Amino acid sequence: MSIYKRNNSKYWWGYLRVDGRQFKKSLETTNKQEAEKNLFKWKNEVLNEEKLTSTRSFTFWADKFIELQKNKPIPPSGQSAYLYAKKSLYRTNGLVEFFGHKSVDKISRLDVEEFYTQMGIEDPQKETRRLTTSYMRKHKILLQQVLNLAESVITFKMPNPKGMQSQRRGFFTNDEYQTLRDSATNLVGDFHYKAHNGSTYTLTKDVHSAIIFLMGTMLRPTVSELMTLKFKDIREKKKDKINYLQFFVQRKNKAQTVESLESAYFHFQKMKKGANPNDYLFLNEYKNRKTALSLLSKMFIELLKHLDLESGRDGEPRTLYSLRHTSIIMNLRYIDRTDIEKRADTSPEMISQWYYPQHQLDESLDNYLKGRERKKSK
Repeated sequence: MSIYKRNNSKYWWGYLRVDGRQFKKSLETTNKQEAEKNLFKWKNEVLNEEKLTSTRSFTFWADKFIELQKNKPIPPSGQSAYLYAKKSLYRTNGLVEFFGHKSVDKISRLDVEEFYTQMGIEDPQKETRRLTTSYMRKHKILLQQVLNLAESVITFKMPNPKGMQSQRRGFFTNDEYQTLRDSATNLVGDFHYKAHNGSTYTLTKDVHSAIIFLMGTMLRPTVSELMTLKFKDIREKKKDKINYLQFFVQRKNKAQTVESLESAYFHFQKMKKGANPNDYLFLNEYKNRKTALSLLSKMFIELLKHLDLESGRDGEPRTLYSLRHTSIIMNLRYIDRTDIEKRADTSPEMISQWYYPQHQLDESLDNYLKGRERKKSK
């Protein structure tokens, strides 16, 4: 499958090879990205015209797979496996749209590679969207699950997608963090923003509480780690005259007991006033915890924009995750690196790649500047 130019035509042309048959035609556009999009659409049309046996088509087995997810229990996030599978398989440029009625027994390695390539093509008038490798791997897993369910006869090793590397989310300097923390409480009830649907939202105290709690625990701001926590889950502890919180949570890599810094303990005393043990810590009025997390994240980002803090020093975007990154970087100044790895549920590689270099740069800045001053004075 490819596009090419002919000397006697201003348009891009497409070439397909399907089940040993060759197809060529003008794609009727001079725009290369639009030509690529038209090529993928044409391929699906050709495959549909082949009238493959419906019970061996990819769409047939994708729908079977989706139907099987209905029997799975609803996770704490509130998003069922059924809805996730349906949304993912039927996304724009997704697996169902690409493979359509192609036989599950005739999908080739090249087909899979071409699927990865076209995933990011959305609007020919815009640049191709760059997807992360981790996001594309989720679709590789779905593809494999559908083929396994269909007991496909294909034997090749499924190729791995190569997308954009995940970028580090920005962190906050100490001064920036203090500005953010204080503004999050001073602007409660006074700061408003308008969402895409036209609704107006007002900053709530939940953002301020989440800021302090995330900084004091190094949790990921996810449904499973943060948004399913209830007041009854939190135990108040004391050791060597130091107060802390303790709770058990399902983290990304393992289930773990988490202990907080004292700052989270003292703020928790304010949070629990008037709360019921069965209430969620954040945005309790939203029973769908994924919706609650989405709103909390949006309020946080809008506050960052208002404070001109939405980007880090090197232009990296800041999100709720930036609080976790900031907490880890700050704790590395005082706490053993191995202890941080375990308490933050992260790996030595992640510490080395994302956190420790920044910690070292911050620590050595004074010496670097002082060294330059000494050189000038000689």
